[in-house]
Amino acid sequence: MSARIVAAAVALATVLTLTGCQGATSAAPTPVQSSDLTSSDGGFDQSAVVGVVLLHSAAIPGTTSGGVPLATRFRDDLTAAGFRPDVRVAGTDDAAADQRSALRALVQRGAKAVLVEAADPASLAGAVQVAHDAGVVIVAVGDPLPASGTGGDGVSADYRVQGSDSDAATVAKATAVVESLQRGEKPDVG
Repeated sequence: MSARIVAAAVALATVLTLTGCQGATSAAPTPVQSSDLTSSDGGFDQSAVVGVVLLHSAAIPGTTSGGVPLATRFRDDLTAAGFRPDVRVAGTDDAAADQRSALRALVQRGAKAVLVEAADPASLAGAVQVAHDAGVVIVAVGDPLPASGTGGDGVSADYRVQGSDSDAATVAKATAVVESLQRGEKPDVG
């Protein structure tokens, strides 16, 4: 009889455990298929980490900055939009290596999208592939990240935000792209 009681207790505990695993679910945004048909897609939580990888010059105000460094402007605008920005600025000694490391670190941190102003776009192919494999959407800022690879399966950014007359306009366009991706919409990058 004690074996039956133990068996019943185990069965009841299993049912309660499995029932407890079921919680309320909410509808996730519809994924956006990336432009180069990688595994990257959009549709993520509004408070998600959004990475930004910039050139060294982004740390100082430029001629079109209005006195605000590009890195600060990205941090402020993405924060105001509800995201958790992680802005990385490459050093001057080996900017391409710094950017590869930054991109991989942002993927490990769980960034859902990464904006990249590349020092050497071709050198980022491996890091972009790692990001795509993790489902991260890559948005080139300024110069495009060229496709590389064979057989039409090249690695490139999913989207591109071209530079504007001012840093404020560029950052506003980039933030709008991330907001569209967050909602699961294909962004208007025209």
